[in-house]
Amino acid sequence: MSIADAEIKPVAPPAIRVRLAGPRDSDALCDLLDDPKHAREQVMTWLANPAMTLLVAQSELGVLGVAVLVTRIVPRPEGSIHKVVEVDNLVVRADQRGRRIGRRLLAAAVEWSRQRRAVQVEAFVGDVNRDAKRFYESFGFAKSSDRLVLAA
Repeated sequence: MSIADAEIKPVAPPAIRVRLAGPRDSDALCDLLDDPKHAREQVMTWLANPAMTLLVAQSELGVLGVAVLVTRIVPRPEGSIHKVVEVDNLVVRADQRGRRIGRRLLAAAVEWSRQRRAVQVEAFVGDVNRDAKRFYESFGFAKSSDRLVLAA
């Protein structure tokens, strides 16, 4: 058989599992962040905050990405409350981007939120971050204008 006759099989992406992150993941989480000078402090803040949940995508290559979720209890005008989960940060390792790892993390974040009876999942994206905006919109997120902001 010649090289031309050989069957070419596409390389399958590694099997990915999404799980809760913990203190043992701190080094891998630091490696995901762009600013190594402040990464450790940021990761330790995330892990120490009881309102934050970190989901990591992991394969045999290690931690490939993280979704940082913030749970908020929001009062409603009629006196009741509801739970909102915000995607505070979603990062995929640079060499693994384009392999739908971010989508897997976001899907897991939405499912995690539903299991905890959140009424909505939010993601705040600046106008300059067009790629992130397209990413969230392609997942079904829609622009909302019910939030007022004042710079401090």
